[in-house]
Amino acid sequence: MLGTRHEEYSSLSERLPFKIVIDRKVTPTTYSPEANWHDNLELQLCTDGEGYVMLGEKNVRFFKNDIISVNSNIIHHTNSENSITYSCVIFDMDFCRKVDIDPLKLKFAEKIKSDALLSLFRELCNIYSEKENPLRLALLNDIALRMLIELRREHTVSENKTPNERKSFSAVKETIKFIRANYERKLSLDEIAKNVFMDKYTLSREFKKITNQTIVEYINGYRCKKASELISEGLSVSEAALKCGFSNMSFFTRTFREYIGCLPSKFNKNIF
Repeated sequence: MLGTRHEEYSSLSERLPFKIVIDRKVTPTTYSPEANWHDNLELQLCTDGEGYVMLGEKNVRFFKNDIISVNSNIIHHTNSENSITYSCVIFDMDFCRKVDIDPLKLKFAEKIKSDALLSLFRELCNIYSEKENPLRLALLNDIALRMLIELRREHTVSENKTPNERKSFSAVKETIKFIRANYERKLSLDEIAKNVFMDKYTLSREFKKITNQTIVEYINGYRCKKASELISEGLSVSEAALKCGFSNMSFFTRTFREYIGCLPSKFNKNIF
C-alpha cells in the first residue's frame, strides 16, 4: 500500500517561480513508495514510455507528449507497468497569485493535449538546462507565465471566487503545519485537535484516511527526519533527540531505526 506525504514549497531556489524535475524515469521497481499532495499546481509531461498518474481515487493514462495537470491538494502518484519517463513543474503559489491565477480557486483539465503548452513545456526544460545563458532567469519567468496564461485561457474547467476546500482536508493540512511548528515539545492529540477546531476522534480518522498514517506516526516520522538533519550537521545523537522532542533515548533509538532505517549512531556513516 502506498504511503502519503504532504509537501510544502514555501521557498523555491534560484529565484525561479517553479520547481522542476526533468526526465525522471519510473519502472515497477523504482517508483516512489509514497503518493503526495501539495497546495501548488503541478504539470507533468510524459517524454517517453507510458504509464498512469493516480489523481485522487482514479488513474489517468499517461502517454508520450501528454500533459497531466495535478490540481491543488490532489493526492497523486506516477507509475508504469513497464517504464515511463516524465518531467514535472511545480509552480510557486505567490507567483500564481500575483497574476491572479490561484490554484486554490481554479481547477484545470486533468489530461491536456495541447501543441502550444507542449511547446512551452519543452522550451522551459531546454532553457533551464542552459546554466550559462545570461537571460536564463528572465526567460524562465517569461515561459512560466505564458504556461499559466495558456492553462487559464484554454484549460480551466471550473473556478471559485473563494477557495472551497473540504473541511477534513483543511484540518489535516493545519494539523501537519501545527506539528511541524511544535515538534520539539510534547504534543497531545487533545491540543492538536483543539488547534484545528475538530474533535480528536474525527481528526484521527480523517488524518489516517488522507495520509495513510496516524497522527502519532506522522509526529514520530517527522521528528526522526529532523533529528537526522541535526546529526548530519554535527550534533550528538542525544542532543538531536532532545531537540526533536524525544526524552527517552531507548524509544528514540528504536523509533529512529524504524523510520530512517538505521541506528542514529550509524546515520552519519551511511549514505541516504
